[in-house]
Amino acid sequence: MKRAVSAQVYLLALVLIGLTGMMLLEPWIVRAALLLIIVICGYTAFKLHVSSAEEKRSQELREQEDLAQKNLIQVINRLRHDWMNDTQILFGYIQLKKFDNLQPYMEKIKMNMQQESNLSKLGIPSLIAYLLLFRVQSKSLELEVALDEEINLGQLPLRSGLIERVVRQIVECVQTHAAIGDDESGKLSLEFELQEDGLLLDFVYQGPCQKDRLEKAVKESMSLQANSYSLEHSDWQDEEAVITIRLPFLS
Repeated sequence: MKRAVSAQVYLLALVLIGLTGMMLLEPWIVRAALLLIIVICGYTAFKLHVSSAEEKRSQELREQEDLAQKNLIQVINRLRHDWMNDTQILFGYIQLKKFDNLQPYMEKIKMNMQQESNLSKLGIPSLIAYLLLFRVQSKSLELEVALDEEINLGQLPLRSGLIERVVRQIVECVQTHAAIGDDESGKLSLEFELQEDGLLLDFVYQGPCQKDRLEKAVKESMSLQANSYSLEHSDWQDEEAVITIRLPFLS
């Protein structure tokens, strides 16, 4: 990459010298030779620039692919870890002959599986990936997505990317202003409620937080896109915050 840049600088310098020579020298044969040099050097510099840009873009794509693969591995490892925990608990109940505990715990596993299935069918791949990855990477904020039934958000008459943008804004606001210590963690639940004229995003945060700063941050983020969505309801407590946002359907 550095060699290509150096070559481009050298070629452009030759072009500049050639242009200067054409203005100062009068013999037509010299001007013709300089023009030929300018054309060759300029074309070569252009090809080097295109090649360098393509190489940079390829490098960026490789880095993005590597990051996506690492994120996928993180999600898989988290799911494997959760399944191992569930399996160990079930085996423990069997070994201790606590058979009465098996059915309710199996119901819990079944409910979790249904939640994960509904999450995977939200219809917006980038939003699904964000929610899954946040749950894996976040240490201070536990994110729970409540989905009692399937809902395809990608088919709703809303502006492209609006749902994901709002979800990210609120989650990041809560994460920033949650007053969490080293041994503490807060919990944020998200529920999608489909109505006739719009979509409601219900956020409920439980845990310590900087109440005034969180309220200010959320309301400021709402004011920036007042035409696209609105704050339907909010309740701010020291240990709990309720935020309901309405996304009206496009007419």
